[in-house]
Amino acid sequence: MKAWLLLVAVLLLWPGFSSQNACDEPDEIDFGEIVSAEKAKYLENDRVQYRCYPSYVLEGPEWIQCKGQEWTPHLPKCLAPCSITRQQLAAKNLFVFGNQRKARLIQSNQRIQLQCNKGHVLVVPSVRKCVDGYMDLPLCISERGQNCSGPPRTENGDITTLSEKQYRSGSSVEFRCQTYYALEGQKRSFCDNGTWTKVPICLDPCMIPKTELESQKIEVKDEIDAPENIFVQRGHSIELTCRTGYVLAANSSQSVFVIQCDGTPPVIPKCKEITCNSPRISNGTFRPQRTIYHDGDLVRIHCDNGFTFEPDNGEKVVECTKNGWSPPPKCIKKGCDYIQIENGRMANLYELYRPFPIAEEQSIYFYCYDGFLPANKETWQTATCIKSQYVPELKCFKKCDTSLRINNGHFASTYQGMYIEGNNITFVCDKGYSPADQQSTSTCTKNGWSPPPSCILPAPCTTREEDMRQRNIRLKWTQQLSIYIEEGNLIEFRCIRGYQPRPSSSSFRVQCMEGKLHYPDCIPI
Repeated sequence: MKAWLLLVAVLLLWPGFSSQNACDEPDEIDFGEIVSAEKAKYLENDRVQYRCYPSYVLEGPEWIQCKGQEWTPHLPKCLAPCSITRQQLAAKNLFVFGNQRKARLIQSNQRIQLQCNKGHVLVVPSVRKCVDGYMDLPLCISERGQNCSGPPRTENGDITTLSEKQYRSGSSVEFRCQTYYALEGQKRSFCDNGTWTKVPICLDPCMIPKTELESQKIEVKDEIDAPENIFVQRGHSIELTCRTGYVLAANSSQSVFVIQCDGTPPVIPKCKEITCNSPRISNGTFRPQRTIYHDGDLVRIHCDNGFTFEPDNGEKVVECTKNGWSPPPKCIKKGCDYIQIENGRMANLYELYRPFPIAEEQSIYFYCYDGFLPANKETWQTATCIKSQYVPELKCFKKCDTSLRINNGHFASTYQGMYIEGNNITFVCDKGYSPADQQSTSTCTKNGWSPPPSCILPAPCTTREEDMRQRNIRLKWTQQLSIYIEEGNLIEFRCIRGYQPRPSSSSFRVQCMEGKLHYPDCIPI
């Protein structure tokens, strides 16, 4: 009865569990559609594919996935194309580059180059980009319009071109902003039938007083002598750092603070002095003793008898840094503890009768299980406790099979009788045979010898028509273009008609060596 009730409860709760990670039906997108198969329910890791209508460009992911009841990443968008009609081009005296004037459809993010009718001047740039259905067409100014008087001025900027009393229609002047000011808009203004086109604006820079930096213990990165007032051009940035011995108050791990000049008043960060409190050390003392330490201050640690400084850096000193004492001062009990050895163990004598940890410079025995050996390849090995570590390391190495036999070869290195992980053995193949893996050395690993030592017959050599044609040679005793030559056999070549052997060429009788032929060479007579 209880089992039946439990089954009913599980069945009633099952829909709730199965729907925990389900996602709502994915949203449609404008000017696009979902092309993957529609489902009644979308579960964890289900994917949906989107596609845009013709001429529209997909911006964002083509696929989205159900993750934790949410679709990720965000939905894509279909960017609209731009259309240009003949009437629009004619009204603005424009041609598509190449003197073409016809209706066009340009996909978003694509560019088109335009030019003006003869007798008109194009306001640059001539290349325009379609951005989601919008493209700004350039202006064509007639050279036969009314003249303009002196050009307008822009605050904090200068005209770099020569000044004239009258400017004919289609001519232009060029502007430049003064030092630290940033130019916004086109740097040229054109005379358009008696009126000047829009003049650029010179945007104010951001000013940072040096006195404020000094008060906050800040300096400009990579700049030795900063001026009284630091100016940052609009759209540019400057990197600030704290003076030596100080760190950013908001984030001590951050070493550089970047100020971006965007037209709003710059916010200067604050730096605080790096200090450390008196260290707390169990089982030891330190010198000198003070309440507060500053960046770079050193403290020498003295551990009590039976304890040692960790980590032992030789001088047993710690330094005050922005992250506190480095390394953290600590006195630990000297000696080495009992440890578990993979594929081995310490001798039972030490487990039962010797208390752990054992003292510095004392030794213990350990042994390895069948199929494994210590570094000395003996049944037992001693290890000494040095600076709280066993030397040599308590480690058991896999033994490798020493009954190896190599068909068509023999071992070249001195037979050791026993091999463990990391040991190498070399071998030599009999005449006419080569190592299977092009390696004559095999290494003992946990999985045996790698690569397994083996000698095989090398592949025969094959003459190649392309190689002979490049060297202006052919086979001497046959009209065939491709033949096989067994390892060690000779083949003879000769020059084709109209060619003679190159003086520096190799012999025309070539031997097949390890599947390779060294071709001779011929030059024109």
